[in-house]
Amino acid sequence: MTNPYESLPITTLFDSPEGDEESNQNYRDITLRTLKKILPKNFFEIQENEEAFYRHQQGILKQVMPLITFSTSSRKFPGTISFFALSKYRPSSFKFFFEMISRWLAPGKRLNVVLVYASDFRLIYSSEEVYTICEVMISLESESEFDEIQRNFPIIGTEITLGMHSEFYAQRILEIKGLSADDKTALIQSFIASLVKRFPYAYDQDVFNEMQHVLVTCRDEFKAARQSRHLSRIISIQYLFRKSLREAIKNKSHRRYLNLKIFRALIKTQQGVKSVLGILVGINFLREQETFGQKHLMKAIQYYIPNAISIDDSFFIHKLGNENICIAYIEIEKKNGEQFTPSDIKKLRKELPSNLKNRVEQRLHHVFMPRNEEEVMRNILTLSNQIKYVRDIPQVLINFEEQAHSHLYFTVILARILKPGHCSIAELFQKSDTLIEYIPDRTKEMGFVRNKYVKEASVFRVKLSKEGFLRDDHSIDLLNARQIVVGELCKVVGEIRDYNGGMISKQNELLSLIREYLVIDGLDYDENLFENFFYSLAPVIARTLLDPKSFKTLFLMLLEGLREYKQEGFYLKSHSESSHFYVLSIVEDLAAKESIFEAIQKLEIPAVDLSSACVKTHGNMCIGFIYCESDIQKREHFFHTIESILNTTVVF
Repeated sequence: MTNPYESLPITTLFDSPEGDEESNQNYRDITLRTLKKILPKNFFEIQENEEAFYRHQQGILKQVMPLITFSTSSRKFPGTISFFALSKYRPSSFKFFFEMISRWLAPGKRLNVVLVYASDFRLIYSSEEVYTICEVMISLESESEFDEIQRNFPIIGTEITLGMHSEFYAQRILEIKGLSADDKTALIQSFIASLVKRFPYAYDQDVFNEMQHVLVTCRDEFKAARQSRHLSRIISIQYLFRKSLREAIKNKSHRRYLNLKIFRALIKTQQGVKSVLGILVGINFLREQETFGQKHLMKAIQYYIPNAISIDDSFFIHKLGNENICIAYIEIEKKNGEQFTPSDIKKLRKELPSNLKNRVEQRLHHVFMPRNEEEVMRNILTLSNQIKYVRDIPQVLINFEEQAHSHLYFTVILARILKPGHCSIAELFQKSDTLIEYIPDRTKEMGFVRNKYVKEASVFRVKLSKEGFLRDDHSIDLLNARQIVVGELCKVVGEIRDYNGGMISKQNELLSLIREYLVIDGLDYDENLFENFFYSLAPVIARTLLDPKSFKTLFLMLLEGLREYKQEGFYLKSHSESSHFYVLSIVEDLAAKESIFEAIQKLEIPAVDLSSACVKTHGNMCIGFIYCESDIQKREHFFHTIESILNTTVVF
């Protein structure tokens, strides 16, 4: 049965009432025949009526466009192959399609184009939308040439699809492709092609896709200042990093992986040729909210080489779509112009990977939690009741309120005796040179002392720049920030009592004491790891009453364990002293933590006799215990309980 709608009423943009109708119809027929070659077979299926038929066709067009495909007349050679593109109209889209097909399907040579056809047209029943259809026919000399084109087409086809859709992307691609005649770009292509030929097990044809992305990502000034060998090295290493990370993630996607390459390089500057250090980092993200950039990379480098600085505009980062793999590149030099020594490079290669893993930033959503006014009133009454005598110092309660883009906000409730001649809180802040900004809320009288002196309660907010409180992993050190607020309030108001900061103060004292012991021993350790491990101590009272030497011992076991653990199975060590028994375990399976604590809970050890600390680092869970027990049998039973759980839950 003949389809009455198969003629597909179209009109080309160059149709005109005054023109030759026969000629116009010939062009329309060519366009229609080309569309029949590439559109799905169901595009011309009969529908219940003409209106339904046109809706059916419009729906298919929306699904398939932009459509990039090819067809061959036969597998005989010499022969031809035709490439087709169907898309919504965009200026110069045909030029982009032609350049990509003729110059990039076979890297390093220009293909022989024997036919070119392009037309802009409308469907009569959808006169608002303009479409472009293109055909480029290539002459082929051999089957090997055909096979090479078939291998390359999926990569180039993806780029063409993006370029047909986006003018910006097409311009950037064509800008790079326009350099193919340039010696540098030709050398890069030749170098990459030689890698594919020499190391087929390591480099596949998709390395050319990596090359395209790098050349598009990098600025022209970056490419001009670097030799083709240098750029080729970046491309090839970046490709291997991405490939190895993809393979690693397939096996264990919950683990953090990092690849690092450091090499010396030369760049051209206005002052001449300069020697720099190139650093390539490949890392995988474990969560959508994670981010990694230049500031994270430079802070890690400067931790080991303080006078290292980045070369201007040398940093770039490459992340493909939603892929959880990030590749970053940067070049560094020393401020004083000195060369990096072999020991500098050796230190970076050894220490930088673990440091960088802990510097991946977690982007968190801001918390919206309106202040509880009922709680504020209770706190005002509580502080006012603390003031009973004229000699009592001001009572202060400080709570963290919110984090903004560049500042931290705390709510402060301050109760004091208002003696004659005393300034208001606002006046005290105006007279003081302080780091915190005063934001008033309210001030109330809360009674009298000796029926003479007014008890005053003030509620206000303080604003503090968070710049100095970013830790290496870009988390906020709220405890330190709060201590600064306390110190600044003392400068403004005078001596105060930090009503809700007693426990915090005791914890800081113990932490400082432990830190002093570590400094005395001359130990090199990660400060973030140390603080995270300390503040994970449970029960909480242990953070104020624990013997500092005991925690130091457990922390040293942690450092030793991280050096010895080989990322397979689990790590378990114990250490005995006269009154304390220490156990440290490191395990990749984070679920093992719950099993260990459930088993230990069944031992019914009094809370005062057992302290624990847990920290996650390098993708592993580190669990430490301090057991105050002299009985050897109980110690052995405790250790074997943990060992038994690890043996049954951890898969080697």
